Amino acid sequence: MKIYQFRVSIIGIPKLYRIIEASDSCTFDDLHDVIFQAFNRFDEHLYSFFITRKDTKNIRAIYDAPEITHPMNVEDIMGFEKRRQSTAKTRIGDVRLNENDVFHYLFDFGDDWWHRIKVQNIKETKSKKKHIKLIKSFGESPPQHPDYDDDYDEEDE
Repeated sequence: MKIYQFRVSIIGIPKLYRIIEASDSCTFDDLHDVIFQAFNRFDEHLYSFFITRKDTKNIRAIYDAPEITHPMNVEDIMGFEKRRQSTAKTRIGDVRLNENDVFHYLFDFGDDWWHRIKVQNIKETKSKKKHIKLIKSFGESPPQHPDYDDDYDEEDE
């Protein structure tokens, strides 16, 4: 069995990342759950992983990459013909990632929390036990929903 070490960062926020280890038997749902907790999220939303294999800022290239998405988002909607795989059914080992591959994760299709995930290391283990955990946190997570009402003055009513 393979153990992947991922470096997960939120695009546009420097000096903020998480290191996560996951066995190839973990699903992308499992990976989402650990990322969700690692960045102190509390409000569930739809999400997708885009297997670009390369680092890119080209949003078209990201959206054109194979997509592994929340089970509720797998069905074709509004005429989109792109084939999507379910995060609940797709294991990390199924996509055959290599060291230094980069893929992208979009959490919350409204607020667009884009993440960059780099495969830092892959090692073999004799264990057959499913394994996923947060190894390291660096930097403070931004609030999931910024408080836009900070400047609101109740006296203005």
